[in-house]
Amino acid sequence: MAGRKEKFVLSSIRRLLNGTALMSRRHAGKLGFYLLSKPRRAADEPLSEAFMKEARQHSFEANGTAIHCYHWPGKGPSVLLLHGWESNTGRWFAFFEPLRKAGYSIYAFDAPAHGKSKGRRFNALIYAEALGAYLRHLEFAPDFWIGHSAGGMAAILYLAEMVPEYQPRQLISLAVPGELENFIDKFCAVIGVHDKVKKGIDDQFRRKLDMSYSDISFANYVKKLRVPGLIVHDECDDLAPIDGAYRMHANWEGSSLITTRDCGHSLTGDLIPAMVLEYMRHCRVPG
Repeated sequence: MAGRKEKFVLSSIRRLLNGTALMSRRHAGKLGFYLLSKPRRAADEPLSEAFMKEARQHSFEANGTAIHCYHWPGKGPSVLLLHGWESNTGRWFAFFEPLRKAGYSIYAFDAPAHGKSKGRRFNALIYAEALGAYLRHLEFAPDFWIGHSAGGMAAILYLAEMVPEYQPRQLISLAVPGELENFIDKFCAVIGVHDKVKKGIDDQFRRKLDMSYSDISFANYVKKLRVPGLIVHDECDDLAPIDGAYRMHANWEGSSLITTRDCGHSLTGDLIPAMVLEYMRHCRVPG
Protein backbone atom coordinates (compact mmCIF):
# COMPACT_ATOMS: atom_id res chain seq x y z
CA MET A 1 0.00 0.00 0.00
CA ALA A 2 2.77 2.44 0.97
CA GLY A 3 4.63 1.63 -2.26
CA ARG A 4 1.53 2.34 -4.35
CA LYS A 5 0.91 5.59 -2.51
CA GLU A 6 4.50 6.74 -3.07
CA LYS A 7 4.31 5.88 -6.77
CA PHE A 8 1.05 7.79 -7.07
CA VAL A 9 2.55 10.86 -5.39
CA LEU A 10 5.66 10.78 -7.61
CA SER A 11 3.53 10.31 -10.72
CA SER A 12 1.34 13.28 -9.72
CA ILE A 13 4.38 15.51 -9.11
CA ARG A 14 5.92 14.41 -12.43
CA ARG A 15 2.76 15.26 -14.37
CA LEU A 16 2.43 18.60 -12.56
CA LEU A 17 6.03 19.70 -13.17
CA ASN A 18 6.31 18.44 -16.74
CA GLY A 19 2.89 19.83 -17.64
CA THR A 20 3.74 23.22 -16.14
CA ALA A 21 7.09 23.25 -17.98
CA LEU A 22 5.27 22.94 -21.32
CA MET A 23 3.60 26.27 -20.58
CA SER A 24 6.27 28.05 -18.50
CA ARG A 25 9.79 27.01 -17.52
CA ARG A 26 9.79 29.77 -14.92
CA HIS A 27 6.69 28.46 -13.15
CA ALA A 28 7.93 24.87 -13.32
CA GLY A 29 11.21 26.01 -11.76
CA LYS A 30 9.34 27.78 -8.96
CA LEU A 31 7.34 24.63 -8.24
CA GLY A 32 10.46 22.44 -8.27
CA PHE A 33 12.33 24.83 -5.98
CA TYR A 34 9.32 24.89 -3.64
CA LEU A 35 9.25 21.09 -3.44
CA LEU A 36 12.99 20.94 -2.73
CA SER A 37 12.61 23.46 0.10
CA LYS A 38 9.58 21.80 1.71
CA PRO A 39 10.69 18.48 3.22
CA ARG A 40 8.26 15.81 4.37
CA ARG A 41 8.40 15.26 8.13
CA ALA A 42 9.77 11.80 8.83
CA ALA A 43 7.84 9.45 11.07
CA ASP A 44 9.34 8.79 14.49
CA GLU A 45 11.80 5.91 14.48
CA PRO A 46 10.53 3.22 16.91
CA LEU A 47 14.12 2.28 17.84
CA SER A 48 14.76 5.85 19.00
CA GLU A 49 11.79 6.18 21.35
CA ALA A 50 13.57 5.09 24.51
CA PHE A 51 16.66 7.26 24.16
CA MET A 52 14.66 10.31 23.01
CA LYS A 53 12.61 10.16 26.22
CA GLU A 54 15.80 10.32 28.27
CA ALA A 55 16.84 13.67 26.80
CA ARG A 56 16.46 17.04 28.47
CA GLN A 57 14.34 18.90 25.91
CA HIS A 58 13.46 22.53 25.29
CA SER A 59 12.91 24.98 22.43
CA PHE A 60 14.33 28.39 21.54
CA GLU A 61 13.63 30.95 18.83
CA ALA A 62 15.92 31.22 15.80
CA ASN A 63 14.94 33.83 13.21
CA GLY A 64 11.33 33.60 14.37
CA THR A 65 11.24 29.78 14.23
CA ALA A 66 10.97 27.54 17.28
CA ILE A 67 13.88 25.06 17.27
CA HIS A 68 13.55 21.92 19.41
CA CYS A 69 16.70 20.89 21.27
CA TYR A 70 17.94 17.80 23.08
CA HIS A 71 20.68 17.16 25.64
CA TRP A 72 21.90 13.95 27.22
CA PRO A 73 24.45 15.02 29.89
CA GLY A 74 27.73 13.18 30.22
CA LYS A 75 31.03 13.70 32.02
CA GLY A 76 33.24 13.39 28.94
CA PRO A 77 33.78 15.54 25.84
CA SER A 78 30.72 17.05 24.15
CA VAL A 79 29.31 16.08 20.76
CA LEU A 80 26.72 17.77 18.53
CA LEU A 81 24.59 15.61 16.20
CA LEU A 82 23.21 17.17 12.99
CA HIS A 83 20.70 15.03 11.08
CA GLY A 84 19.97 15.11 7.35
CA TRP A 85 17.11 16.11 5.03
CA GLU A 86 13.64 14.67 5.80
CA SER A 87 15.02 13.19 9.02
CA ASN A 88 15.17 14.19 12.70
CA THR A 89 17.24 13.67 15.84
CA GLY A 90 15.81 10.17 16.21
CA ARG A 91 17.97 8.99 13.29
CA TRP A 92 20.94 8.86 15.68
CA PHE A 93 19.64 5.87 17.67
CA ALA A 94 22.57 3.68 16.52
CA PHE A 95 25.06 6.27 17.84
CA PHE A 96 23.35 6.97 21.13
CA GLU A 97 24.32 3.95 23.24
CA PRO A 98 28.00 3.90 22.12
CA LEU A 99 28.30 7.65 22.78
CA ARG A 100 26.63 7.38 26.17
CA LYS A 101 28.72 4.39 27.26
CA ALA A 102 31.84 6.35 26.31
CA GLY A 103 30.69 9.21 28.57
CA TYR A 104 30.03 11.88 25.95
CA SER A 105 27.73 14.81 26.67
CA ILE A 106 25.37 14.68 23.68
CA TYR A 107 23.66 17.68 22.09
CA ALA A 108 21.26 17.79 19.15
CA PHE A 109 18.43 19.80 17.62
CA ASP A 110 15.80 19.21 14.96
CA ALA A 111 16.48 21.33 11.86
CA PRO A 112 13.88 23.90 10.79
CA ALA A 113 10.83 22.18 9.24
CA HIS A 114 11.97 18.83 10.70
CA GLY A 115 11.07 16.77 13.75
CA LYS A 116 9.58 18.85 16.56
CA SER A 117 10.99 22.13 15.25
CA LYS A 118 8.67 24.60 13.54
CA GLY A 119 9.06 26.10 10.10
CA ARG A 120 7.86 25.36 6.58
CA ARG A 121 10.95 25.98 4.47
CA PHE A 122 14.33 24.34 4.50
CA ASN A 123 17.66 24.43 2.70
CA ALA A 124 21.30 24.08 3.75
CA LEU A 125 21.62 27.85 4.28
CA ILE A 126 18.57 27.96 6.58
CA TYR A 127 20.03 24.99 8.47
CA ALA A 128 23.44 26.69 8.77
CA GLU A 129 21.80 29.85 10.14
CA ALA A 130 19.86 27.75 12.66
CA LEU A 131 23.14 26.07 13.68
CA GLY A 132 24.70 29.47 14.33
CA ALA A 133 21.68 30.51 16.41
CA TYR A 134 21.83 27.25 18.37
CA LEU A 135 25.51 27.74 19.20
CA ARG A 136 24.80 31.29 20.38
CA HIS A 137 21.98 29.84 22.47
CA LEU A 138 24.39 27.30 24.02
CA GLU A 139 27.13 29.94 24.32
CA PHE A 140 29.79 27.38 23.45
CA ALA A 141 30.70 24.88 20.72
CA PRO A 142 30.57 21.15 21.47
CA ASP A 143 33.95 19.47 20.90
CA PHE A 144 32.82 17.14 18.09
CA TRP A 145 30.22 17.84 15.41
CA ILE A 146 28.80 14.86 13.51
CA GLY A 147 26.73 15.83 10.48
CA HIS A 148 24.92 13.43 8.17
CA SER A 149 24.23 14.62 4.61
CA ALA A 150 22.41 17.99 4.90
CA GLY A 151 23.59 18.24 8.52
CA GLY A 152 27.18 18.05 7.33
CA MET A 153 26.40 20.58 4.57
CA ALA A 154 25.06 23.01 7.18
CA ALA A 155 28.15 22.59 9.37
CA ILE A 156 30.50 23.18 6.42
CA LEU A 157 28.53 26.23 5.26
CA TYR A 158 28.53 27.69 8.76
CA LEU A 159 32.27 27.16 9.29
CA ALA A 160 33.38 28.15 5.79
CA GLU A 161 31.00 30.92 4.77
CA MET A 162 29.54 32.61 7.87
CA VAL A 163 32.51 33.93 9.90
CA PRO A 164 31.71 31.50 12.73
CA GLU A 165 31.64 32.62 16.35
CA TYR A 166 32.11 29.04 17.51
CA GLN A 167 34.09 26.15 16.07
CA PRO A 168 34.38 22.48 17.00
CA ARG A 169 37.66 20.72 17.67
CA GLN A 170 36.69 18.08 15.10
CA LEU A 171 34.07 17.92 12.33
CA ILE A 172 32.84 14.49 11.20
CA SER A 173 31.18 14.48 7.78
CA LEU A 174 28.90 11.53 6.97
CA ALA A 175 27.70 11.10 3.36
CA VAL A 176 28.01 14.79 2.47
CA PRO A 177 27.88 15.37 -1.30
CA GLY A 178 30.77 17.12 -2.97
CA GLU A 179 28.31 19.15 -5.04
CA LEU A 180 24.70 20.20 -4.41
CA GLU A 181 24.04 19.38 -8.07
CA ASN A 182 24.18 15.68 -7.09
CA PHE A 183 21.02 16.15 -5.04
CA ILE A 184 19.22 18.11 -7.76
CA ASP A 185 20.09 15.46 -10.35
CA LYS A 186 18.77 12.70 -8.08
CA PHE A 187 15.58 14.64 -7.32
CA CYS A 188 14.88 15.16 -11.01
CA ALA A 189 15.75 11.55 -11.89
CA VAL A 190 13.54 10.02 -9.18
CA ILE A 191 10.55 12.11 -10.22
CA GLY A 192 11.28 11.74 -13.94
CA VAL A 193 11.06 15.37 -15.01
CA HIS A 194 12.17 16.96 -18.28
CA ASP A 195 15.41 18.94 -18.61
CA LYS A 196 13.25 22.05 -18.93
CA VAL A 197 12.16 21.59 -15.30
CA LYS A 198 15.76 21.19 -14.13
CA LYS A 199 16.78 24.36 -15.97
CA GLY A 200 13.81 26.15 -14.42
CA ILE A 201 14.93 25.08 -10.94
CA ASP A 202 18.40 26.44 -11.70
CA ASP A 203 16.85 29.73 -12.84
CA GLN A 204 15.00 29.93 -9.52
CA PHE A 205 18.22 29.31 -7.60
CA ARG A 206 19.75 32.25 -9.45
CA ARG A 207 16.78 34.47 -8.63
CA LYS A 208 16.62 33.46 -4.96
CA LEU A 209 20.29 32.97 -4.09
CA ASP A 210 22.07 34.84 -6.87
CA MET A 211 23.94 31.67 -7.88
CA SER A 212 23.43 28.46 -9.81
CA TYR A 213 23.03 25.28 -7.80
CA SER A 214 26.10 24.04 -9.68
CA ASP A 215 28.09 26.79 -7.91
CA ILE A 216 27.32 25.29 -4.49
CA SER A 217 30.29 22.99 -3.97
CA PHE A 218 31.08 21.53 -0.56
CA ALA A 219 34.25 20.07 -2.06
CA ASN A 220 35.37 23.68 -2.55
CA TYR A 221 33.95 25.08 0.71
CA VAL A 222 36.11 22.71 2.78
CA LYS A 223 39.22 24.52 1.52
CA LYS A 224 38.29 27.28 4.00
CA LEU A 225 37.91 25.02 7.04
CA ARG A 226 40.31 25.58 9.90
CA VAL A 227 39.33 22.51 11.88
CA PRO A 228 40.45 18.91 11.24
CA GLY A 229 37.97 16.16 10.69
CA LEU A 230 36.83 12.84 9.32
CA ILE A 231 34.94 12.04 6.11
CA VAL A 232 32.92 8.81 6.04
CA HIS A 233 31.35 7.87 2.71
CA ASP A 234 29.98 4.73 1.11
CA GLU A 235 31.24 3.60 -2.28
CA CYS A 236 27.67 2.67 -3.26
CA ASP A 237 26.06 5.98 -2.25
CA ASP A 238 23.60 6.67 -5.08
CA LEU A 239 22.66 10.13 -3.82
CA ALA A 240 26.10 11.60 -3.12
CA PRO A 241 28.68 9.91 -5.39
CA ILE A 242 31.92 8.79 -3.77
CA ASP A 243 33.98 11.04 -6.08
CA GLY A 244 32.76 14.02 -4.06
CA ALA A 245 34.25 12.54 -0.89
CA TYR A 246 37.62 12.09 -2.59
CA ARG A 247 37.57 15.76 -3.70
CA MET A 248 36.59 16.91 -0.22
CA HIS A 249 39.43 14.91 1.31
CA ALA A 250 41.95 16.34 -1.19
CA ASN A 251 40.81 19.91 -0.47
CA TRP A 252 40.31 19.70 3.31
CA GLU A 253 43.56 20.13 5.15
CA GLY A 254 43.74 17.91 8.22
CA SER A 255 41.00 15.53 7.08
CA SER A 256 40.92 11.73 7.16
CA LEU A 257 38.79 9.56 4.89
CA ILE A 258 37.06 6.25 5.58
CA THR A 259 35.11 4.53 2.81
CA THR A 260 32.59 1.76 3.32
CA ARG A 261 30.67 -0.56 1.03
CA ASP A 262 26.96 -1.44 0.97
CA CYS A 263 26.05 0.97 3.79
CA GLY A 264 24.32 3.32 1.34
CA HIS A 265 23.68 7.03 1.75
CA SER A 266 22.14 6.51 5.19
CA LEU A 267 25.32 4.76 6.38
CA THR A 268 23.30 2.24 8.36
CA GLY A 269 24.68 -0.51 10.58
CA ASP A 270 26.76 -0.79 13.75
CA LEU A 271 30.03 -0.44 11.82
CA ILE A 272 29.66 3.32 11.29
CA PRO A 273 29.25 4.34 14.97
CA ALA A 274 32.12 2.00 15.91
CA MET A 275 34.48 3.58 13.35
CA VAL A 276 33.46 7.13 14.26
CA LEU A 277 33.89 6.56 17.99
CA GLU A 278 37.27 4.92 17.43
CA TYR A 279 38.36 8.03 15.52
CA MET A 280 37.03 10.31 18.28
CA ARG A 281 38.78 8.26 20.95
CA HIS A 282 42.15 9.02 19.39
CA CYS A 283 41.50 12.78 19.14
CA ARG A 284 42.99 14.88 21.90
CA VAL A 285 40.32 16.98 23.56
CA PRO A 286 41.16 18.90 26.75
CA GLY A 287 39.12 17.84 29.75
